[in-house]
Amino acid sequence: MGNWGGKYLNQTAFRAALGALLLAVVLCAGASAQIADNGPPLEGDAYTAAETAYKAFGQGDYKASATSAAEAVALRPDLLRLHLLLIDSLVAAGDLTLAEQATKTASAAFAGNQDLEGRQANIRQRLAQRPAGEGYKALEKGDAKAAIRAARSAVEYAPDSMSYRLLLLSAQLADNDLPGALTTATEAIALDRADYVPLVWRGHINQRLGKRADAVSDFSAALAVPGLTEAQQKNIRLIAADAALASGDFNAAIELLGSYSRTDPKVITRLTDAEGARQRIGVLQSNGSSVPAPIQNCLANASGVRCELEAPLVSSILTPVASAEEKAAAELYEAKERAYRAERDKDYKLAVAEARKAVELEPDAVASRLLLVNILMAAGRPGEAETEATKAINAGHASAEIYAQRGYARSKLKNFNGAMSDWENALKQGLPPGQARNIRLSLADAAVTSNEPLRALRALQKLAVSYDTAIRKAYALQALGRKEESFPEFRTAERLAATAVQRDGALRAQINTLVELDRKPEARVLFDHAIARGKLTSIRDTDVGYLAVAVGNDEVALARFDRAHAHGQLPARATIDAGYTAMRRFENPKAIAYLMEGIDAKADGRINIDDQKLFETRRTVSDLARVWGINSSVTYGKVGSAPNPFLTITAPSSYTSQLGTELYYRPEGFGYRNGAIFELFGRLFETLYDQSGGPTGGRTTQGMVGARWKPFSNANLVFEVDKLIALGDAARDDTLLRALYSYTVGTDLRVLDPSWPTWYVYAEVDRFLEKRQLVAIMEGRFGRSFRLDPISSKLVFFPHAVLAANYDDSFANRSAYSAGAGGSLRYWFGETKYMAPPSYWELTLQYRWRLAGDQRAQGIFAQTSINY
Repeated sequence: MGNWGGKYLNQTAFRAALGALLLAVVLCAGASAQIADNGPPLEGDAYTAAETAYKAFGQGDYKASATSAAEAVALRPDLLRLHLLLIDSLVAAGDLTLAEQATKTASAAFAGNQDLEGRQANIRQRLAQRPAGEGYKALEKGDAKAAIRAARSAVEYAPDSMSYRLLLLSAQLADNDLPGALTTATEAIALDRADYVPLVWRGHINQRLGKRADAVSDFSAALAVPGLTEAQQKNIRLIAADAALASGDFNAAIELLGSYSRTDPKVITRLTDAEGARQRIGVLQSNGSSVPAPIQNCLANASGVRCELEAPLVSSILTPVASAEEKAAAELYEAKERAYRAERDKDYKLAVAEARKAVELEPDAVASRLLLVNILMAAGRPGEAETEATKAINAGHASAEIYAQRGYARSKLKNFNGAMSDWENALKQGLPPGQARNIRLSLADAAVTSNEPLRALRALQKLAVSYDTAIRKAYALQALGRKEESFPEFRTAERLAATAVQRDGALRAQINTLVELDRKPEARVLFDHAIARGKLTSIRDTDVGYLAVAVGNDEVALARFDRAHAHGQLPARATIDAGYTAMRRFENPKAIAYLMEGIDAKADGRINIDDQKLFETRRTVSDLARVWGINSSVTYGKVGSAPNPFLTITAPSSYTSQLGTELYYRPEGFGYRNGAIFELFGRLFETLYDQSGGPTGGRTTQGMVGARWKPFSNANLVFEVDKLIALGDAARDDTLLRALYSYTVGTDLRVLDPSWPTWYVYAEVDRFLEKRQLVAIMEGRFGRSFRLDPISSKLVFFPHAVLAANYDDSFANRSAYSAGAGGSLRYWFGETKYMAPPSYWELTLQYRWRLAGDQRAQGIFAQTSINY
């Protein structure tokens, strides 16, 4: 708790007592409203142990919490919430082994409980991480048998984890245990039939075992898995082509790869070998069991670990049949092979040199020029790639693929108009369906980036519905301002998304679109449903927090801001927003702490907000931190111009001067709730001067005690009840009910503008109950405030016009109306680094002319006051 706001978080006796009471209620009623426990209430030693455990957990002392929770469980094993407290304490303390044992014990007594099952799954998943890590390290060191042992342990802990089964499979392959790997692959396929990876592995293993028919069946099944991306399909085909070439089945390899661009080094090597074998210009040097192994990449994301397979770069296995006529062709072939190998090894200098040699040997061949352009792109040299592609086009070797490659180069150079023109030329000349699809998608991206959304929609027209097309159509429609039409496209993109990142991005866009369409209730329902279903997990906590703020779910917003803050991932720019969110949740100490962090971030230059925004943040801190205050004023004016708390009635139209002082207290726990305020107060009034000779001084001392409540955050409407206590013989004992309303603009200090419009309207109705009296007043001041910087940047002069009205049924002439002019001087003081000046002294002088009603409306009206 020490991090949440310095001195403003010190526990007062009142808050400590309230906290103890709430803790007792929680312990007696149950730690969670969602868990129903049977049996008698918690009491005695069990209550004491549980109370100690809860307190230790709240203070972060998880080992102590676990010790006390174990005592409580031993005394009251029939209460599920105590078992859950023990499990959570052990997990927080990092003792996962004991946590699993505690979960097993609880599960035996509370079979089928979802809370326990969820915790058990989480614990076992975390227990599996250690042996899995050891397995990966053992594989890196080449210790296959140790990797197998570790992987089996991970699978035992988390049998539903695909990544651990694939780790075991990799270890078995490293140990050359093909039968064992085949069994593991089959078990993995049964675990998730929508995952293509174990199917491809089984095909690879079957090929190595000489089971060619089974291998073909597995590769075909993998290609039939729904929802595969273009990249996944391509890698499966490349891996299957390796198996086909290993068996000498060059026709199958050509069928698998014939639709792909020949500029891809992974494709061209395999196709060249297959075509060379078919044309009998070479012999495949391989056998059925010698197959290049796929490359497995496993990456962690918000939904777990996801493994993908990638086809390796391979060297040619074709031995050419040499002849005198083929020497030039062989030299060209070798140059290309050296270029491919150098590119694979990321030796781009050599790769470019060999590709240039191929162009020199075969200047009229588009394939060699494409090879050079492709390698230059891979080397991160798009400028040279564009130059070479332009040379080919100018030399009369233009083709769809040359235009396509120059488009990609120009896109890298941010020449989007040129890229789009090239891609459109490529599409006109015709391309394989897969390549044409990729170009249309890239064309749509460039068009949206260039603010040409209609061009993007045209590019997408001929493509089948998919995530890639729907998401781009949605953003193009957004750019056109057609938000209503974009919403169903975002929904389609969510439905067809292949990854959690894609799904969550489309879902986030739907929510934001509904907010922009002023359909906030629908956005809130969609957001809450997503959170309840465990979605949006791939989006950063801070961004989910902002999304929650946009839909009005401050509970989730603050929880996400808190979680990001706890992990050191809350950006400095978000601390102020987190503070205001905490304020709306009535968590004032936390709000103060976040806002203070934001103020520090501004001081350190980590966020860029203007000085007025900084001042408003400091003003919020001063409002949140205020617990008590003093208001004191001396007024001078006509009798009846303001409510009269005294027993005596001075002659109308005579001047009086009164002193009023108020001390108020704002309870820390509930006194300030996002602008809704409750305060207790005591007041003293005394007449200092009476022109008509009425009583003054101690005889007029009037006491008041009472409470006031401002129920609305955004409306300055206040209800008040006062008990009047006569402390002098000219005072009264009475009860007063008041209602007050004001609307203000520009009454606070500003730090950027030297002057600003200022006005406010104030209305009040007072009802005395015992000495029946009804009073109503209204006043409006309209003018402009000027900051007197040559004297002090905290001094403000406010010249203004004034309109006033008064009603008092204790006077013969009950109403009075006036207009006038005046000026106020206000000096602000008491500021700190974190708080805007919370106090001010003010002097006001006005002259009013009677418009109608009683003469008390006319004359001099003056006041000096201190608000501290």
